[in-house]
Amino acid sequence: MTGTTMRGRAGRPSTLGVLAVVSGLALAPGWAKGQTGGLAGQGAAAVVNTVTGAQQFAVAALPDSGGMVDSEQESVAVPNTLSASGLASITTGQVDQTLVSATTTAEAANVTILDGLITAEAVLAVATSYANGVAATSESDGSTLVGLVVNGVCYGDVSPAANTQLTLPGVGHVVFNEQIPNGDGLHNAALTVNMIHVYLTDPVLGTPAGDIVVGAAKSAASL
Repeated sequence: MTGTTMRGRAGRPSTLGVLAVVSGLALAPGWAKGQTGGLAGQGAAAVVNTVTGAQQFAVAALPDSGGMVDSEQESVAVPNTLSASGLASITTGQVDQTLVSATTTAEAANVTILDGLITAEAVLAVATSYANGVAATSESDGSTLVGLVVNGVCYGDVSPAANTQLTLPGVGHVVFNEQIPNGDGLHNAALTVNMIHVYLTDPVLGTPAGDIVVGAAKSAASL
């Protein structure tokens, strides 16, 4: 493992999902313009990109005016690649004269990646961004992995440090709690959180062969 070692937490969260909302594919930073500021929010419970095509599951995108959008999918099964249940994304936002905010959550349960190379009882990604005309910031509070197992090693319930990476021999590598920030910190801020992001590598050529993301949440705010 490179970077920070993952450590389990003493207790498990009692629930995931809506509890983390206040009111990807790595999702690309961007702004959606409202009347007095701009916001963006997009979530995808899971994304699979391979040489055979791209698939997204339980995707929710926030309109320019804010509000709330959600998407649910009971289960997904991509042979030899990904299976999960209880997939959901929720994105909320508001735009007014003094504050712009956006929060997105993306979650999945009973996650199995690459025939069990990575498993998790639950995955929750949270991205929140605020702007008030003087300062702008983003945070990932609430993002977590429950019952994480990687290549037979149990990590339990963890909130990994941002961009924690593990090598997957013969497969590529995985980044847990991948965070991609953007913005100037004064008038705009954006954050993409990918809780599990597997980068696939061709075992013969050593070239990129796609990726798998579980729990992709993006938020952006500007004023």
